[in-house]
Amino acid sequence: MASYVVTALQLNLRSGPSAGAARIAVLEQGTELTKVADAAAGWWQVDAAIQGQTVRGFVNSSFVAPLTPGQFPSVTPTAGKIPPADLGPSPSAKRSARGTWANSIGEPGRPAPAASNPGGRVAGILAVIDWLDVGDKTHLRWQPQGGTTYCNVYAYDVCNIAGIYLPRVWWEHDALVSLQAGQQVEVKYGQTVDEIRANDIYDWLVAFGGSFGWQRVFDPDPLQTQVNSGMVGIICAQRVDINRPGHIQIVAPEHGNQQAKRSGGKVTQPLQSNAGTTTFTYGFLGSSWWRSSQFRELGFWVGQP
Repeated sequence: MASYVVTALQLNLRSGPSAGAARIAVLEQGTELTKVADAAAGWWQVDAAIQGQTVRGFVNSSFVAPLTPGQFPSVTPTAGKIPPADLGPSPSAKRSARGTWANSIGEPGRPAPAASNPGGRVAGILAVIDWLDVGDKTHLRWQPQGGTTYCNVYAYDVCNIAGIYLPRVWWEHDALVSLQAGQQVEVKYGQTVDEIRANDIYDWLVAFGGSFGWQRVFDPDPLQTQVNSGMVGIICAQRVDINRPGHIQIVAPEHGNQQAKRSGGKVTQPLQSNAGTTTFTYGFLGSSWWRSSQFRELGFWVGQP
């Protein structure tokens, strides 16, 4: 019987006891293991349970722990409502560091939720945006690299700290079925939850957003007005080619010299805070970027933190 479990989000099962050995499989968080023998320093030979089969190989034992009850957080739906999925904070998830993108920022000094800011929710939202300061190029968490961009991570970070739920990970199909049946589900990366990106977040907002306090608006003028009143605002667009990245963006409250663009007294370009190919804390990404022909779906949403 298995007595150990993978604690890392993912762990390579290798053909030999070294990082240079060929990969046999990638073990997801929560994969149960039986230790066969000690191998090289820091390496074990194990039997891994993979889709009903036992596969033998070698793992770095630093990412393995004894199998104990309650090892992973679990959730139970109430009154038929699907609960949020979240992996929680990690100390290695920092503004200045790449990696650990599936977790929320765990470094000290995070602002309080926007609702508890003494200056009100608008001041609270601005405190979050200013602290994250996505336009600071030393804040590597959201800087593009090798064609990969992190708009979904930034939108999650703003919402998570401000105090309204937007998913960074979401439930896998089988987990959703279990939750809809009222069953308890453990939160395990790659098994019950997985990362979602801007294209997926658009679908999530349509299907689940209302259950988590998100309301859709259909014009940039009321979008900016509601953000200025203390709502978190987002713009999300889904690509025509679903295999290419969509985009999601935070709408920021107007303040000081940071103002939306208007024509005839109505907002045409909300004040934006952006991670993507370019990053900026406050500004504008082109002219109505969401209307580009590369996007097949678009939407504006607001939610109260």
